[in-house]
Amino acid sequence: MKKTIACLILALILIVALEPHTRAWIAGSVYGLIAQQEEPAQETDTSSFSRQLGASARTDLLDVTLYFRFADTGVLGAQRVQLDIRREETVATSIVQRLIDGPDIAHENLSGVFPQGTELISVSGDGATAFVTLSRGFLGRPDGAPVDWEDLAQWQEEAALRRRLAVQSIVLALTEDARYQRVQLYLADSDDEIPQRIAMAWMDTSVTDPALVLAACPRDESAMLTPACALDMIMDAWQRQDWAALYRLMADTQDDPLPMLGEFEAEMAQRSVSLLEYSMTNGTVSFDGRTATLVLDAAIRSREGGDAQIVRESVSLVRAQDNWAMCADTLDSLMIRD
Repeated sequence: MKKTIACLILALILIVALEPHTRAWIAGSVYGLIAQQEEPAQETDTSSFSRQLGASARTDLLDVTLYFRFADTGVLGAQRVQLDIRREETVATSIVQRLIDGPDIAHENLSGVFPQGTELISVSGDGATAFVTLSRGFLGRPDGAPVDWEDLAQWQEEAALRRRLAVQSIVLALTEDARYQRVQLYLADSDDEIPQRIAMAWMDTSVTDPALVLAACPRDESAMLTPACALDMIMDAWQRQDWAALYRLMADTQDDPLPMLGEFEAEMAQRSVSLLEYSMTNGTVSFDGRTATLVLDAAIRSREGGDAQIVRESVSLVRAQDNWAMCADTLDSLMIRD
């Protein structure tokens, strides 16, 4: 048995020179063989080691933030969930699996971006980098796409967008609370296959060089619905008179209930207030995380009241279903000027 263990340790030394994802794949197999040779160790308090490895030493509820596509936009909205982490389950694995499963039905503005048939093969870590391997179903037909989607330019672009959002959803969720600093994504059909990097052409239809592959991705806040992004989308929808898009970013609360979409559109049309131009700050979030305040400059034109200026005005956003939204009375104060 000692000779076997010695050989296995030598194998671990040799794999250090390999590429990180190959090293992690081989190391997992070797560690498994070593575990089979060793006698079961007496149970001790390993909670600190478990936390370092991203594993839960006992069944526990853990608050995490997941990211899914917000409506039909190119950004990701948030969903706060509690994960029940089992003894043998890592936090990172649970997070990625929940992302693949999609958002809760109660978050009606959020939708999943992973095609049906996408499976999680493995999640491992090497210092600041998380290595996530998905099945090749990740590159399959997007949900809702027609059979001939690969021949349609519109669906090719939509599929590429969803893949980019899927990658960023994993990156944002795994870099939350600085669990990791970046994520490297791979594809494989099974645990027995060496993972392969993803060609950038699958993420961007303008890329023609097959040698360009997806590198380790750091956190990119431009992909998420921050307060500044939410207000920008609100103002852009107002400027384009797209009341349905604006409606999705309105908060529906007990104190300030939101009318049905048809009523909202009719009210906006009746007001006939145009947004000519606008600029804003990035804003700040309150200590409790429930509200955000941004500073807005804008020029508006009303059919009845003429032109008006909004100068350095504080605008408040609130969290509604875990995402930033505007209350109806805030929108009223911007549209109806004295």
